[in-house]
Amino acid sequence: NEMYKKCFLYIFLLLLIPFFVFSQAVNKRPWNIEDTFRIKNIGNLQVSPDNRYLLFTVSKRSLRDNRSYTSIWVMPAKGGEPVSLTSLNGSAFSPRWSPDGRKIAYFSTDKDGLGLWIMNRDGSVKRKLTILERSNAYLGMRGNELSWSPCGKMLAYTAAGPRHYTNIPRPTDPPNGNDVMVVDRLLYKAFYYYSDLRRTYVWVISADGGKPRQISFGDYDYHSISWSPDGKRIACVSNRTGKDDYNANNDICLLSVDGSDMIQLTHTVGPEYTPVYSPDGKKIAYLGRIRDHRSKESDAELRKVYVIPSDGGAPVNLTAPLDRWSQSPTWSYDSKEVYFTAQNSGRVCLYRAPADGGKVIPVIEDNGQITSFSLGKNGEIFYVYTDFTHPPEIYWSIVYGSGKEKLTSFNKKITEEVEIIESEEFSYPSFDGLRIEGWLMKPYGFKKGKKYPMVLAVHGGPHGQYGYRLSRTYLFQFLAANGYVVVFINPRGSSGYGQKFSDGCVGDLGGGDYKDLMCGVDYVLKKYDFIDPDRLGVTGGSYGGYMTNWIITHTNRFKAAVPVASISNLISQWGTDANTLWFESDGGGMPFENYEKAWDMSPLKYIKNCNTPTLFIHGAWDFCVNLGQAEEMFTALKKLGVETVLAIYPNEGHGVRQPAHIVDYYERTLNWFNKYLR
Repeated sequence: NEMYKKCFLYIFLLLLIPFFVFSQAVNKRPWNIEDTFRIKNIGNLQVSPDNRYLLFTVSKRSLRDNRSYTSIWVMPAKGGEPVSLTSLNGSAFSPRWSPDGRKIAYFSTDKDGLGLWIMNRDGSVKRKLTILERSNAYLGMRGNELSWSPCGKMLAYTAAGPRHYTNIPRPTDPPNGNDVMVVDRLLYKAFYYYSDLRRTYVWVISADGGKPRQISFGDYDYHSISWSPDGKRIACVSNRTGKDDYNANNDICLLSVDGSDMIQLTHTVGPEYTPVYSPDGKKIAYLGRIRDHRSKESDAELRKVYVIPSDGGAPVNLTAPLDRWSQSPTWSYDSKEVYFTAQNSGRVCLYRAPADGGKVIPVIEDNGQITSFSLGKNGEIFYVYTDFTHPPEIYWSIVYGSGKEKLTSFNKKITEEVEIIESEEFSYPSFDGLRIEGWLMKPYGFKKGKKYPMVLAVHGGPHGQYGYRLSRTYLFQFLAANGYVVVFINPRGSSGYGQKFSDGCVGDLGGGDYKDLMCGVDYVLKKYDFIDPDRLGVTGGSYGGYMTNWIITHTNRFKAAVPVASISNLISQWGTDANTLWFESDGGGMPFENYEKAWDMSPLKYIKNCNTPTLFIHGAWDFCVNLGQAEEMFTALKKLGVETVLAIYPNEGHGVRQPAHIVDYYERTLNWFNKYLR
């Protein structure tokens, strides 16, 4: 009898487990705006030279302080409690292990400004080596900005040089002369605020302190550094054309550590980025493109991983067999392979390839995104991973095996308290048969048989991608928590589907990409009967804002729209953009070369077709897409009697980034959709 009682109790408890799991899920609350600022992001992951510790940064945004903080952390590589080495409410970033693993170099700000610091591995004995300044001038893709010498006695870093002074004569005693900004360079704007017009150079300094020594010179920028294993040279990138305002033709250059000479290693028409020496010093891996950046196809070109002999020679494209946008080249310990991540159908996966070229081998291809990784010894991999429902955490895996182990729980509490809604993947044939991929997020508390309003979201770029990354869907989670279906799609031109797909929108903005999106809306309305076709909204930022403007001037099926940092007039956009090269690529040239085509691709041309209530969100200091783009569209809609509002965010650039402004943006967007879709 006792045995039967125990068996009955065991079965009873097993039956209760689903009930408790279900109750726990039901009790999770919906996402709110504050949750956006609770999530901690992890980056700069590096395993120590002895394979015993992990070094990384943790970033958070404070709504109370209306700013972001970044701190440096360390933890045992086998798992254990992470320890913060710097203040949680400070700005310490770009940490780098010394070659012996006993020291950590990093950048940090204090009352004196930005400085280069060194501390012991346990965070003790912090020393500031020097104060430095950074330029905000546009450099394209920046790479490594801090590197130890192989002997551990010196550090190389990038910092701004003296200010650039125009050759234009000035009045002898101009009234308020210090307030006058005079420019003679084309790229006088950064994406946020005006450029300080300062060049970036490479400097070296003793790890014991002392005076920094500049080792690159001239009217050129130098950045993205890697120290050679023999300690004699530092690889970097620099545009040597003398016309870097007119092209993005960065080449790989090798600087002598004593500053006596410089060797230009590559001579391509396309740009190179992020050189990394192999451990044996014989080769350099880097990211690159081969199309002339002045050509109409250049902006759509996927970044590829190349390897070139460090003493010169022909580069080898390692990622040609993969045909995907690639990044973060990292050498194996034996210099025989290069590891890298690549965008692939909404995912960011890890791959490896032989350094001499050959088959690209998948290492980690989960339905998520790897945002940082570091190779350990004996085939170990440490990486930061996130997906639609899991915030970033550090994981362990192994190259020649299977399985993974989560090592951190920085975001455990929010996942236990909040129902982070999963997104369902779908795909469909577009108007011409091209396969298009998208995702659908159901509303919180979804009930069968009920009809819900839907918001279509369009990503920026146009050569970006939506995918398995929670941080890209914070607004979507907020809308879903408030009763909306959210649909987001990767139309032609997106970057995770190969070169031909990426080229699909070049010179045809508002053409096939628009049709892809409308076919996607038709598809989800047919497949998901819980979407109310009479309550559709649309939103998007940057190129997504352009497409939102295009959509509402070409169809009236959407009852409300929220374009963010949006383009309306390609003619005026060209002359006010911080960098005109992307426009000349995707837009098909300079407007005065083909005025009719630029105007044909401008939403403003078709403004009389629009009757959609529209809320414009724009940063006052957006120099990528000038505020005037929203103002032109807003003014036209006002004149036409269409309901419209323009929200201008002070001290914001391209997009909304300050926590207080994010709250306003999210709430204002929700209220706008509620007004017209409820």
